[in-house]
Amino acid sequence: MKLSKITMAALFSAYAASANALPSLQLGGDGSDNWNYSGGTPDTWVVSGTSSFTLYSYANCQSGVDGCTDPNGSFAWDSAGATDRYAYLTVATMPDIGNIDGFDITINGATLVNSGYGNPPIQDTNSISPHSIFDTYFEIYEFKFDGPIGTIGNTQPGDTGTGSGYTEFFDIAINWLLEGVEGLHFDLFTVVGDRWDPTNTDQNKSLVSSVAPYSHDAEWVSVPEPGTLALFGLGLVGLGLRKFRK
Repeated sequence: MKLSKITMAALFSAYAASANALPSLQLGGDGSDNWNYSGGTPDTWVVSGTSSFTLYSYANCQSGVDGCTDPNGSFAWDSAGATDRYAYLTVATMPDIGNIDGFDITINGATLVNSGYGNPPIQDTNSISPHSIFDTYFEIYEFKFDGPIGTIGNTQPGDTGTGSGYTEFFDIAINWLLEGVEGLHFDLFTVVGDRWDPTNTDQNKSLVSSVAPYSHDAEWVSVPEPGTLALFGLGLVGLGLRKFRK
């Protein structure tokens, strides 16, 4: 089941009110009923009950660059050129299942190829904070914020603020999970320079430049579909009747 997409204005109408500074990077759901914000621990957007869904990412733009009008914009995405610079969506297993391939997914029709175990990117000691997720198996999807500048808001409920920035969406299909994987966790980061080189083994390179706050990330949680639950319930009833007859 594909979830419907909604406009940015609709997604943030309940959360964005004033022009406060926004995080450099954010993740969020598409506003459908399948997405819920889980406050506390984890403090993140969560989707469940479907193997196909849409996830959105946002990048704040730099004031005065390429039509950006946000007076608080400090994220110099365009300093390297939006058509040349890349961002990275990390997909990680929950919980840690060891250094083995734990899932197969496609994002916008593409299969993820960059993978590793530990704290991404593993080529850099300046990596993403563990935030109760890493070390674990992960894969990385490379993309660009190369669309037009528009109005974005704060994806965390209760936090206000709107500004200028970029929006990219991911149509995600989960094809296979290793037994023991209960969910997938999504993080977003950018690197110093135009592009991350996974073959560079210089641990002191300080690659990561910006990371989506961990209150602005997302998770998919594996739960049985309603049909599966119904079949399971019928099975229990059948076992009960069989036992009663005996």
